[in-house]
Amino acid sequence: MKNKLAASAQALRWRIAIMAAALLAALAGCAQMSASGAAPAVVEQLIVRERQPAFGGSAFGNAGPYERVVAQAQVALDPAHPANRGIVDAGAAASADGKVRYKADVVILRPRDGARSSGTWVVEVANRGRKLMLEIVNGGSLQTDRADEAGTGWLMRQGHTLLWVGWQGDIPADATGKTVGMVLPTAMQGGQPITGAAFEEIVFDAPGPRGTLPLSYPAASLDPAMGELSVRARPEAAPTVIGPAQWRYKDAKSIEFERPAGFDAGAIYQFRYTARDPRPMGLGMASLRDVVSHLKTGLPDASGQPSPVADLKPRATVAIGISQSGRFLRDWVWQGFNAGPGGQRVFDGMVATIAGSRKTYTNVRWAQPGRYSRQHEDHFFYGDQFPFSYATTTDPLSGRQGGLLARCAADRTCPKVFHLDSALEYWQGRAALVVTDGAGRDIALPDEVRVYLMSSTQHVTARNATSPICETPINPAQQQPVYRALLTRMIEWSRDGKAPPASRYPTVRDGTLVQATAAAMRFPDLSPLGVTLPAPNLLTVNDDSAVPARPDATRAYTVLVPKTDADGNDVAGIRLPDVAVPLATYTGWNRRKAGFAPGQLCGLDGSYLPFSATATEAASKRDPRLPIAERYPSREVYLAKVKSAVQRLQADGLMLDEDAARWMDNAAKDGRIAVLP
Repeated sequence: MKNKLAASAQALRWRIAIMAAALLAALAGCAQMSASGAAPAVVEQLIVRERQPAFGGSAFGNAGPYERVVAQAQVALDPAHPANRGIVDAGAAASADGKVRYKADVVILRPRDGARSSGTWVVEVANRGRKLMLEIVNGGSLQTDRADEAGTGWLMRQGHTLLWVGWQGDIPADATGKTVGMVLPTAMQGGQPITGAAFEEIVFDAPGPRGTLPLSYPAASLDPAMGELSVRARPEAAPTVIGPAQWRYKDAKSIEFERPAGFDAGAIYQFRYTARDPRPMGLGMASLRDVVSHLKTGLPDASGQPSPVADLKPRATVAIGISQSGRFLRDWVWQGFNAGPGGQRVFDGMVATIAGSRKTYTNVRWAQPGRYSRQHEDHFFYGDQFPFSYATTTDPLSGRQGGLLARCAADRTCPKVFHLDSALEYWQGRAALVVTDGAGRDIALPDEVRVYLMSSTQHVTARNATSPICETPINPAQQQPVYRALLTRMIEWSRDGKAPPASRYPTVRDGTLVQATAAAMRFPDLSPLGVTLPAPNLLTVNDDSAVPARPDATRAYTVLVPKTDADGNDVAGIRLPDVAVPLATYTGWNRRKAGFAPGQLCGLDGSYLPFSATATEAASKRDPRLPIAERYPSREVYLAKVKSAVQRLQADGLMLDEDAARWMDNAAKDGRIAVLP
């Protein structure tokens, strides 16, 4: 009898557990419902593949040890739901039940003890599948296995929960969690493959007799008559067609060709062809919305599997995007994806960094999310269309109205926004269009937006002293303290309601946002040093229905750049001590050197132009800038000026105390001041 009773009790417990799981799964589904009662998407399964100590089990102050969760979300999305109707080709990839299914990698770094959590989730939009925040903000590695990969450990010491969700459909899924990608279905039309005109481009930046060009989508035919290969010296130059005798398909996903004489290593090779099998890349935008929204509920997935963050209900959820992923966040909020199920915000705060005025080449057919326009490379690729600003404005060239926050303002789901650029984004990414109307006039920013310039810095701080294709040494001016300070300020604003620092960027009104000429910028004459000011990356209204896009040179936007001081350093913005107490000129531009499309902007690199040490050296070089020995009478004077600059940044909330101490320590060790008594 006792055995029967025990068995009966066990069976009852199992039935209760099953019913509880079913109820929680149903609640999870309800949590994803819109106001109309239909769910835009359901996380059918969140498969946890790994859960183990991160950073070798290291403890991070009061937050204690962290653990890494590696998972994959399997999501069923309703393409007919109003929230999903803008996702290109989603309906063409649906299963028999009308739902389109995708898989997205998920990586979570969380305090092992949930009670030690800060209550803040920081969700980084991965850059080409990579966790850049761990390097750019933490000063560590992209990986999380060993203790020495934690860098400063700053993010973990705050107790924040860190998340990454795969969004880029051409980045493969990775079961190890080293990167985050997606698995997308293929769009079809009536059960038949979809074909259409597609376009590729490559700049080798290395000499050689032959080249291979990968194709983002398979060729519909391997008949050379269905493709055209051409080469040009610069984006605006007329193309030279490379005949079919000089190129061939290696397979459906690549071509190889003989590189013609008369073009240098910086030549632009372009291939137009008929592609097949597009994938609905816009599902990546839904992925960020759907997976983060599901995780925030803490509820099980639709199959009843418990959430790995059930004990970490967030008080604030902040998104950060760096470079490509900063552009993605601008695009994402513009297309209305910060509206989660039930109409709540997905993110309370959003930090879009080094994005410039660009969006992405994602939610379109034949998308290539890794492409982005620069002066020389990928110049006419999709992603640089109006609107550019968070404010709603009228395009002076097309007459259209729009703003990045227009949709979220309409449904009251706008996040608080920090937009942070380096000086390079003003030159290569047309960042002035974020704060002007396209005709060179200042605009007012929305109340929930702050814009900052990291004065005189390049895209990311240089790791190497030189580049093989740039004329001058590349820019080592530091940025990390700004990232850490502003992420702290965004969390305080989003979670605690504490007002952030005022915007700091150049404006037309105060004369710090000007035409890109030496006279307007007040840039010093450094021609004796072999330095010539370049032109910025300009932008016209393009006909994007053409392949490649067809520019209209008669309709060009006004692209402005920061004014500089007598040393050539930016006047406006957040001037870290590198710039405020300089030992060099730091610029947001560099030029390609001979043999590599000379004179064009050199990728994402700025310039580092050190001051002469002494008056004798300056005279011998004809360097018009004041030498170090005459700027600073002694080492003590120099360090006192650095300390003053650091203290101003601390007072303004733009440098944390630990970064201030670190900066002063490094300044005292700087070998460039060895000339000072």
